[in-house]
Amino acid sequence: MTDPSSAFDALAGRIADIQRRFAGLRDDLTEMSGTGTDEAGLVTATVDVSGVLTGLTLAPAALRLGTEGIAELVLEAYGKARAAAATQMEERTEGLDATLGAGLTELFGKPGDFSAMRRLEETVERLGRLGGRLPDAPA
Repeated sequence: MTDPSSAFDALAGRIADIQRRFAGLRDDLTEMSGTGTDEAGLVTATVDVSGVLTGLTLAPAALRLGTEGIAELVLEAYGKARAAAATQMEERTEGLDATLGAGLTELFGKPGDFSAMRRLEETVERLGRLGGRLPDAPA
């Protein structure tokens, strides 16, 4: 029979491990950006990780292309910037979903497997019995 306090310590340790694995991810995501330049090198766009345009640079030669030409170059650069940001995010988060899934499965069992719930109920019951054996706190 597992000691309830050591079972809770193990549970807390597993949760802390999952938290450590995800620590800093939010900061990393806010600092990530992607930059793309059109094929001619006349327009450069920068986006944040969610694809919001944060910077746009036009070479003077781009202005000679007229509004439609500029629009095409901006869209091309923007698309490349979004792709670069998405690649960065995929690289930074690669495997995290599997890590979280494995960690949660380890803690709570697979979906439809209620043995973890049963173990938790047994642990709570044991804690209740232990609590009943403790002397009352002084008033």
